[in-house]
Amino acid sequence: MNPTRIARNVSTVAVAAIAAWSSWSHMVHVALKFGERPEVAYVLPISVDGMLIVASTAMVDDQRAGRPIRWSARLAFFAGVGASVAANIAAAQPTFGARIVAAWPAVAILLVVEMLSRARRGPASAAPADHVNEPADAAIVATPLNPEAMPDQAPPSERAATARTSDSPRRSSAPRRRRQRGARTSEAVLRMRADHPDASIADIATHLGVTERHVRRLLMSTRTEPG
Repeated sequence: MNPTRIARNVSTVAVAAIAAWSSWSHMVHVALKFGERPEVAYVLPISVDGMLIVASTAMVDDQRAGRPIRWSARLAFFAGVGASVAANIAAAQPTFGARIVAAWPAVAILLVVEMLSRARRGPASAAPADHVNEPADAAIVATPLNPEAMPDQAPPSERAATARTSDSPRRSSAPRRRRQRGARTSEAVLRMRADHPDASIADIATHLGVTERHVRRLLMSTRTEPG
């Protein structure tokens, strides 16, 4: 945590504490003045200050997550500030200067939270995103462009071994490996059809990890072969 962030957090806590204390004392004074019971008057300001804390936290969280700030959080925050300003003015002396001084702590917390909710994230927060995107790019490059053109997928170990070989042996041995994999897939389809005659083509394709079209083609070629 850099010194700038420490100073910002300490200043925010100080402004919030001053505003909360001012709001609490003035609201208690107003509640007692208008006949509210003492046990209620002393806890009533907590509903306003608590709403301000929840609303300001939600606004800052939305900003840090890159989401639009929720209208409910803004509404609750401005309603709490309005109630605090009204109580501060009502408890002050009936002079213009006294009311300005009494209203200032609530206005200060309003401005501080607005600045925090509108502050942009620094470039340091964008650095992890570059590392996160690298596996995704690699996955896109490794994904076949046409999955149906190669319905028989080799096991991961075989694909890794194939990738380590040179280009020329890979080109020469690719047709033989495809024929071998095709024969294994055909045997697996026939074996599963014999063991599970009620299984659908979709079930067989899902179990073997191939397409339904490929399963149909293998079954049709088996039926058309001379017995």
